[in-house]
Amino acid sequence: MKIILKMSSPLFLLCLITGCWSLNEPDHLAFNLGDGWDIEDNGHVLVTTQIAIPANSGGLDAGGGGEGKRAFQTMSASGTNLYDSLHNLQKELSREIFVGHREVLLIGQKMAEHGIDKLLDEIVRNPKSELRSKVFVVKDGRAKDIFTTDPIFDPYTQTSLTRQEEILHIRHTYFRDLLADSLSRGIHPMVPALSLSPSSKPHYVGSAILNSNNHLKLVGFLDSQESAYANWISNRQDSLVSDFFIREKENNISVILKFLKSQIRAKMSGDDIQIHIQLTGKGSIVENNTELDPTKAADLKIIEKELKKNLQQEVTKLIATVQDKYRTDIFGFGKKVHHQLPKQWKGYEEEWDRIFPELQVSINFNVRCDDPGQSNTSMKY
Repeated sequence: MKIILKMSSPLFLLCLITGCWSLNEPDHLAFNLGDGWDIEDNGHVLVTTQIAIPANSGGLDAGGGGEGKRAFQTMSASGTNLYDSLHNLQKELSREIFVGHREVLLIGQKMAEHGIDKLLDEIVRNPKSELRSKVFVVKDGRAKDIFTTDPIFDPYTQTSLTRQEEILHIRHTYFRDLLADSLSRGIHPMVPALSLSPSSKPHYVGSAILNSNNHLKLVGFLDSQESAYANWISNRQDSLVSDFFIREKENNISVILKFLKSQIRAKMSGDDIQIHIQLTGKGSIVENNTELDPTKAADLKIIEKELKKNLQQEVTKLIATVQDKYRTDIFGFGKKVHHQLPKQWKGYEEEWDRIFPELQVSINFNVRCDDPGQSNTSMKY
C-alpha cells in the first residue's frame, strides 16, 4: 500500500500544477485582454474588445505611442444583449475569443446610468470568464473611447490602467468584488472611474457609485480625494495624500498617510443605531511651507493637530454628501450592523436604504507624522 501511495503522489502533485488546460492550441485562440460595455440609442449593447496580437508584442515597436505595429487590435460589435454582441464579434474573427485572460471591464457612463445588472449574468454563467477582471466606469464617455487610445509606455491599454491604480495605491476592484457587493445587504458597490484627459489619455478621476437595489444603476461620482477617504473607511486604500493649511492660507503642508486602517463599530442608543469609525495611519511630511520644525515636539504637535482637524472636516463632509445627496451606503455600515447587531439587523434590513441617510456617525482619527522628511523647516531664500 505504501508503495502505491509513493508512486501515486507525483501524479497527484502534477494535477495540482496550475496552467492552461484549454484543449485549444494557443494559435487557435484570440486572447481577450479587456472588454468595454456601452449602450446604443436603440438600446442594444455595444461591446468593444481588445484582442492581443502576440507577434507584435515582443519588440521595441510594441510600446504604446510608437510608430510600430500595435500589440493589440480593438474591435466592436452590438447585439440585443451581452452574449449576442460577443457572438456577433466572434463572427469577425478566425480564432475563438478566449476570455480567461481578460484583465479589465470598462463600463461607459450611459450604460452605467441604464443599469448593468442584466449584463452580469453572462459573465457569471460562462465557466471560462475571468472573475478577477478589474472594473472601471468611464465618466463622461464611452468604454470604446478608452480602448481606442494608444498607451504611452505599455503595449496594452489594460496594463496602463492597472498600473495607474497601483501607483496611486488604490486597491483593485475586481468583478468578484462588484458581484459580492451587489448581492450583499447593507452595502452598495463603488467602482473606480476613468476619464479621458485633454490629451486623450485615460486617467483616474475618482469613483462611481452604483445602486444594487435599482438594477446597479449609476447614482453619481466621487472625486479622487473623496474616493480615497471612502476607501479608507472601507479598508480599501493603502495610502493617500493630505494637503492642509497652518494658521494662514499661504502656509501649507503636504503629508502622505500610509498603513491606513479602519475600524467600524455599530452600537444601539435607545432605538437608534450609532456608527463609530476609528481611522488610523502614519504620515510622512513631503512638503513643508511653514515656519514649523517637525523635529521639535511642540511644532510636530501643531502639525498633527491641524492634520487631524483637516481630516475630520473632509471625511465628515464626505459622509454627509453620501448620506444626503446619494443616500447609498457605500461604506458597508449595514454589513457591520448585520455582523455586530444581528438581532437588530432583522428589523432594519428591509428599511436600510431609508435608515442610512439618518444614521448618526462619529469619526475618530489616530494619525501621527513619524517621518519629518530630510529637512526640518521649510527652505528659505
